[in-house]
Amino acid sequence: MENNIMMSVDMDEWYHCRWATGSPYAHWPDTTSFFKSYYKKDKPMGEIIPLTEAILEIFTEFNITATFFFTGEVAFHYPQLVRTVSANGHEIASHNYVHKDYNLENPKAFRANLHKSKVLLEDLSSSRVIGYRAPNLTVSPYMIEALLEEGFLYDSSVVPTRAFMGKYGNFINAPRNPYILDLNDLAREGNSGLWEFPLPVFPVLRLPSGSGITSRICGYYYTVISLQCALKQGDTVYYFHPYEIGPRPNLPFKNPYTMLFLRNIGQPYLKMLKKLCALFRGRFISGKMLYEKLTGNKLP
Repeated sequence: MENNIMMSVDMDEWYHCRWATGSPYAHWPDTTSFFKSYYKKDKPMGEIIPLTEAILEIFTEFNITATFFFTGEVAFHYPQLVRTVSANGHEIASHNYVHKDYNLENPKAFRANLHKSKVLLEDLSSSRVIGYRAPNLTVSPYMIEALLEEGFLYDSSVVPTRAFMGKYGNFINAPRNPYILDLNDLAREGNSGLWEFPLPVFPVLRLPSGSGITSRICGYYYTVISLQCALKQGDTVYYFHPYEIGPRPNLPFKNPYTMLFLRNIGQPYLKMLKKLCALFRGRFISGKMLYEKLTGNKLP
């Protein structure tokens, strides 16, 4: 059986990133403060809508069924967008409710936001939500039990690499292809019943890969090599954000981190994304499809 790439889109906007609103050291304390400061309004401007529509067209062109990991906040502001993505045959999954570092939260707060996002997304999509990806890929072992109790079947947050700038965790020894998690250790196989679909890493060096930002910073061939090596061993994952194919945000400040974050955003990445879709055409599937393939269980 041919190995596949789980194609996924993280449905958060550029202002959700760690340097803007998504971490303790962010420029704005939360999105409400950002809206008032940047947009001079109390809600977002809808930038994600045409970008998502463009992504749906790309996926139609290349016959790709993908997973869209929605934050509850984005779903709240744009409920019709969730319905549109679902109506186009793609899987709706959870990116929690608020896009922030949940490894710093207590289990009760994490569970409350997780539940809130799942209920909202299931209501809007009229389908069961079985997949989860942690905002900023920040995870803690306590999340495994919470995900199971909320009825999730898979997570896709682990990167088998070293911790870097508060991200990824120390998962250098984690499996590089899908595995069932140990109940107390995200980096170890076990029998918890929750599947982990890890992101790929660059071979030998085990540097993070398989994402829009690593593609934009490290280049097209860095991504191709990472995906090809991962596919030789088993199934793997790729993800990106709608804002990565959009116009460059006009930031009120600049620093080396933001300039790196915005590298090759817009048309350069859009061309790269289409090249990847063409190169690996026929290999992309959704998280739900990958789960069904691995378990042999057909879900409704």
